[in-house]
Amino acid sequence: MAAGDRDRWNEKWAAAGVGTGHGSKLVDLLEPWLPATGRLLDVAGGGSTDSLGFARRGLDVTVADVSDVGLATARQRATEAGLSIETARVDLESDPLPAGPWDVITVANYLQRDLFAAITAALAPDGLLGVVIATETNLERNDKPGRPFVLRVGELPDLVVGLDLLHHSEQWRANGRHEAHLVARGR
Repeated sequence: MAAGDRDRWNEKWAAAGVGTGHGSKLVDLLEPWLPATGRLLDVAGGGSTDSLGFARRGLDVTVADVSDVGLATARQRATEAGLSIETARVDLESDPLPAGPWDVITVANYLQRDLFAAITAALAPDGLLGVVIATETNLERNDKPGRPFVLRVGELPDLVVGLDLLHHSEQWRANGRHEAHLVARGR
C-alpha cells in the first residue's frame, strides 16, 4: 500500500475521532462458535469497535491495520473500556500477517482477495474465520463501498479454500447494507 493510502486512512480516523467507531456484527455472527479463550486477529480493524467485543469475551485480541491513527484509536477505546488489546501496524498489501497461528481471524469491511490464502494458512487447526463484506448488490442502494471493494454475489465461499463452511448468507442487513457473512473452520 502506498504511503498515500496510510495517510488517507490516518486522516479519516483522525477526523472521525474515538467516539465514532463502528462495529460489524462479527461478534454476534461468531458467538455460537467462539472459543472461551484464544488468540484473535482482527484484520484491518483499526477503526472498528469489534476488537472490544471480542476482548470482553476473554480473547487475546490483536488488531492489524495500516493506520497509525486507527490503531491508536483502538488502543484508546480499549483502555477506556478497561480492556487490553495488542495492535500491529501492517500494510496488508505488502507485509505478512502478524505471526500465527490464530484461533480466530476476523475480516470486516475490507476486501483484498489475494489475502485470503494467507489468512487461511494463519488459522490454527480448528480455528475460526469470520467475514463481513458488502456485496455488489449493495450498490443498488448505496454508493459506498465502491465496486472495487465489494464481493461478487456468491464469491466469498470460493475465497476460503481449505476451510469447512459453518455459515454463509448474503442479504440486506438491518444496517441498510447488502452483506455477505461467513463463518468457516480450519481443518
